[in-house]
Amino acid sequence: MPDSSPSLSSRYLWYVVFIFTLASTFSIIDRQILNVMVGPLKRDLGGISDTQISLIMGFAFALFYTLMSYPAGRMADRFNRVNLMTAGIAGWSVMTMLCGTANHYWHLFIARMGVGVGEATLGPASNSALADYFPADRLPLAIGIVASAPFIGQGLANIAGGPLIDYLESTPNLVIPILGEVYSWQMVLITVGAPGLLVALAMWFLHEPDRKGKQFETPRSVPFPEVWQFIKSRQRFFFLVFLAYLCLATQGWSLFSWLVEYFVRNHGWSRTEIGLSYGFIALFFGIGGSVSGGLFAGWLIRRGNADATLRVVLASTIVLLPLAGTLTLVANAYTALALLIPVTFCMAVPPGLIIATLQLISPNELRGQMVAFYLIAVNFLSYSFAPSLPAICSDYLFASELALGKSISLLAVINYSVAIICLILGLKYYRHALERAKAWQIH
Repeated sequence: MPDSSPSLSSRYLWYVVFIFTLASTFSIIDRQILNVMVGPLKRDLGGISDTQISLIMGFAFALFYTLMSYPAGRMADRFNRVNLMTAGIAGWSVMTMLCGTANHYWHLFIARMGVGVGEATLGPASNSALADYFPADRLPLAIGIVASAPFIGQGLANIAGGPLIDYLESTPNLVIPILGEVYSWQMVLITVGAPGLLVALAMWFLHEPDRKGKQFETPRSVPFPEVWQFIKSRQRFFFLVFLAYLCLATQGWSLFSWLVEYFVRNHGWSRTEIGLSYGFIALFFGIGGSVSGGLFAGWLIRRGNADATLRVVLASTIVLLPLAGTLTLVANAYTALALLIPVTFCMAVPPGLIIATLQLISPNELRGQMVAFYLIAVNFLSYSFAPSLPAICSDYLFASELALGKSISLLAVINYSVAIICLILGLKYYRHALERAKAWQIH
């Protein structure tokens, strides 16, 4: 595909957003589909523990996802981002299908590492490209739509995954040529991985946007010492905001990873019941929260509130604290499900706005790398440990598999309290960073 694009129509730009959202959705489905299959996985892989399952969900994926994020960010800042994303989507889709061929714990663990390698390309490249496709006041909405992908993916994974695993569990194991007999969860992984290859093909036909907001007139790869100096010169902003987002992401992935199993264990629901119920909540209210957050932040920016992205995140986090702390403690399953609606809506607000925030304070030559640093500083820790934290609390602090609700609630109070404090303190440093960003906005 060409390295630059002509003036693109508004219709085409929203088509780009659709393809980026589709790619991100499949990345989340491939990443999170294991969450609805905890029981069958534990049985078929030799009766492994919750903690071992959590390591496949989190650490196995996050290790190489993180190791590859910075190289992917540097490539996104220097080379064709569309081609980079195409290769990454095809790679993680193939590795998800290979996860479906694993018959031993460590085989699945290693295949999940491969999924992380492919997915590392998407975040830096897609968000850097969006900042070149859209102006500052429309960027929060565009990124907000793409950032709704975790909730679309969660919704679809639960809507399709729960009923599918229940159906496959009730039927004899399928026999596939070459692979032979496959377990229910293996068939699910093969099924969800294959469509990603079509998404990779659609991505390959997009135009690479012209780069805007550059510090330098001639293309160059910024040396790491200069990148680090940029970060150090804004260290209070990065420390406070990244710590806040680490808490937000940790709580989000903790809930995502164990919500289905919590309803199965504590409320006696089937995976189909909670899969369909939470799936539709995540799908509709997750999209609503992410898009509404982007729209509201963009409206505030047009009215002169330059720090609107973080202000909207702060407001949503304040609402989350009491609601999420109560969600997994209530005795009635339908009350918990009702609480999931505002919790999901508010959880969907921050992800897109942090990416818009980073793009607005960074020159073009650093945008991919700033996203990569965010992925390293925030996503590695949250993906690696968030699935394990509720399991560890249940296994060792409360010593009961039925204590998942207490574990998730305890983590919610801690994480959201720390996030609120950091966001309040970080607003001042965000405004300073925006002022300094005006130096290269003329290019």
